[in-house]
Amino acid sequence: MADLIRAMGAPIGPPIKDKLGSPSTESEDGGGDIAELTADLELDEADGPSTNGERQAVLAPPETEWYHGRLDRYTSEERLWAAGKHGSYLVRESDRKPGSYVLSYLGRTGINHFRITAVCGDYYIGGRQFDSLTELVGFYSHCSDLLKRERLLEPVPPPEPVNDKKRVVAILPYTKMPDTDELTFQKGDIFFVHNDMGDGWLWVTAHRTGEQGMIFRELVEDLDPSIDPNTVFSWFHPNCTKSEAVDMLVKAGPGSFLVRPSDNSPGDYSLFFHINNQIQRFRIEKKGVRYLMGGRTFECLDAVINRYRKEQIVEGHTLGQPLIAEGHVIEPQQNTTGAAAEKIYATLRECRDQIGLKKMKGIKHQGYLHKKSDKGAKKWKALYFVLLQEGTDTHLYFYDSPKRTKPKGLIDLSCAYLYQVHESLWEREFCFQLVERALPCLSTHTFLAAASAGELRAWLEALRPLCVPQQARHHCKVARVVWLRALRVRCVTAHRLPARLAPRPYLRLALGAAPVARTRARPSPDPHWDDEFVFDDVPPDVTSFTITVHNTGKRGKESEVAELTIELANLANGEEVEEWYPLAGMTPIGEWGSLRLRIRYMQELVMPREEYNPLRQLLLEPGLPAVKALADLCRTDRQPLATSVLHAFSECGRGAELARELSAAEVSREADHRALFRAASLATAVLDEFMHALCKPFLQAAIAETVQKLIDSKQSAELNPTKMDSPDDACNNAEFLLMILDQITLSIFTSPEACPRPIRYLCGCLQRAAVAKWPNERFVRTRVVSGFIFLRLICPALVEPRSWGLVTSAPPPHAQRSLLMVAKCLQNLANLIEFGAKEPYMEVVNPFILKNKERMVVFLDQLSSVQDPGNPPPNSNNNFDIAKELATIHHICVSHLAELQNLAKTQTAIRKTRL
Repeated sequence: MADLIRAMGAPIGPPIKDKLGSPSTESEDGGGDIAELTADLELDEADGPSTNGERQAVLAPPETEWYHGRLDRYTSEERLWAAGKHGSYLVRESDRKPGSYVLSYLGRTGINHFRITAVCGDYYIGGRQFDSLTELVGFYSHCSDLLKRERLLEPVPPPEPVNDKKRVVAILPYTKMPDTDELTFQKGDIFFVHNDMGDGWLWVTAHRTGEQGMIFRELVEDLDPSIDPNTVFSWFHPNCTKSEAVDMLVKAGPGSFLVRPSDNSPGDYSLFFHINNQIQRFRIEKKGVRYLMGGRTFECLDAVINRYRKEQIVEGHTLGQPLIAEGHVIEPQQNTTGAAAEKIYATLRECRDQIGLKKMKGIKHQGYLHKKSDKGAKKWKALYFVLLQEGTDTHLYFYDSPKRTKPKGLIDLSCAYLYQVHESLWEREFCFQLVERALPCLSTHTFLAAASAGELRAWLEALRPLCVPQQARHHCKVARVVWLRALRVRCVTAHRLPARLAPRPYLRLALGAAPVARTRARPSPDPHWDDEFVFDDVPPDVTSFTITVHNTGKRGKESEVAELTIELANLANGEEVEEWYPLAGMTPIGEWGSLRLRIRYMQELVMPREEYNPLRQLLLEPGLPAVKALADLCRTDRQPLATSVLHAFSECGRGAELARELSAAEVSREADHRALFRAASLATAVLDEFMHALCKPFLQAAIAETVQKLIDSKQSAELNPTKMDSPDDACNNAEFLLMILDQITLSIFTSPEACPRPIRYLCGCLQRAAVAKWPNERFVRTRVVSGFIFLRLICPALVEPRSWGLVTSAPPPHAQRSLLMVAKCLQNLANLIEFGAKEPYMEVVNPFILKNKERMVVFLDQLSSVQDPGNPPPNSNNNFDIAKELATIHHICVSHLAELQNLAKTQTAIRKTRL
């Protein structure tokens, strides 16, 4: 043996340290006895091989240097002031709320205390989730600021080491229930306790496997604090000295190994490995309930050994046979008899029904929502969300399913702000976002989507009172009176954008720092969008909005090019403005062009609904004299007026009546039947809103299949020679277009029953009104309905299928052109007009139009054959606040008060209330 030990002094082969960072541990003077060798081992301990694509361990000081156990706020501040250095910190368990933690930090502005929420072995702070307190400390030491330009620098150690990690040992075996977070274990297994879940359940980490889950409290007992849990492993020698370890490994031969506690780093471990004629030693650091070796983090000590039994720990060598320790099995102190065990299992079965989401107290709302992944704009996952209020703490938890106990994550609503999101931002309806601002220098955005407008409204109503109050500066002292802040932005066009930096730009709109909408991509240098975004409930903490120009690059990569910010305080209340706004580039050099925007911003107090009853009664008067008066006066306000008036009428089941009266007034006012419904008016705005609300099922039946076929097809339907890739494509494109036209007309002509009854009733009313106005015009009964159904419904849905809910994303450019060609042909067919000499390339479609004229007349007559709108129940599918709608109408009336007063001198019907 002495010869072998002396031989270990001479290096064998090239130094391994240079290649893998795993130094050999031989004596430097070439000889010596076991005592000398073990002394050298103590000084020359390796950290293990470096990682290669593995999860990197977060660098942080040992927990013993900054964790103080349960500690009150006053004492923690005393210890930080005693340290006296900026960047000093400590972590403590809250004395007011055991089980939660606090990061106490001494910075340039004094001492700050940051709450750390602990749930099922995970730790949350600043909108981020961490696996351990050590990882959290490492992140804010090396990866991110805690405050602006401030990080954790100086750990403050406790007066004496703290070890409050509770450990338990199983006294009975257990097999988990499927699809739950329970753990399967054997008698003698050891666990680290993280949380008491209540009702007799604990959330733990299994020492042997590193797996986390639930166990029943009566199946375990407290473990003797003097026992090292790793004693359960056969290769762990808790009482072996360094000399004894070397002696045993020398006898066992090359490849043998053992693990023992570290002498010079209490709490850590040493792996002894006999390789060739040397004994190498590697340090294994304990990080909370995890282990660190060679830059890798492991869930348990057994995982370290298992890895290096398969992977080289030094070049050409893996761990071989373990040296077995005596007495490595831990026996529980409690010896449970059969009768006692059966009683415990019976109690467990009873308590299992008491655990889970359905039994949790303080749930305010729950259900499935889709959560957007951080990795991709189009990746959404359905998760089960639970809104839970516990005392002063309110969190939104999300789970894989209602059966799970451990959440995938949580959102702290005490520091979260709620914003609605326009469907254009992620090409998805019913979205909203929560922005956590727990730390001054960090905002975490979580985008969520409901399945319907009703579910969205329910979630918003549940969340809004529990988030950060966003009406602090605008709070009204009158009970039940709130501020309404509405913003309408139309991004019209841009001029002289830098085409080299943004060949296909789109615009992104943000309220404050929260992104809420985006336009489609359009070609530079003068892109035309004409996209409108309406935000009916702008949070009062928003003082400005920003529009950023983005470029869509190759492989989906996007870059910011320029931006502009508009302060809401600079906008006149209730007035619509349309101006050019200069852009500021991301660099100050050069000209960045300008944007043309149409903006309307309105602030209005919303009173209780009953306060608007006189106004509501006036609007609902038979014949609608007040609405018609507003239609004549409020041309610049027609869009918000149309939305609010339609909602007011729909709430009492009179939406069809409103559309009928306004369209009849439009017919009686129009002198030329060919211009009917072509100019923008309150009537056309109401009709557009009415159809948009009701006609999605009809569009799905009539044109959705054709739209998807054009998007999926590589064949183009383009006939304009200036837009073709090659003139040789003209024949194939024309054949494809005619085939598509035959298919879509057949689908439309066979779908009248899918059209909503109120819309068909309106078509009949329009026919009768038009024939009465122009009795000598042969095709007026057809064209008045085609101008309604095709000009304002089917053709716009073909050109913009995403905005009508037919597809989830914008069609590619070639499909967009094909859809435009189909819409163009259908509009001419609906007008019963062939293409002329102005567009000779379209004349190939004329035979199709001539063939289908009579079928179009029959279809429109069939569509208009309904004599009544039916009786929709009041308040059906109305997901709006009627008080806000009436407040908008009131604001518009006040802004036109002088004109209304003059009109009231001749029209007594509108003098029944004071505005």
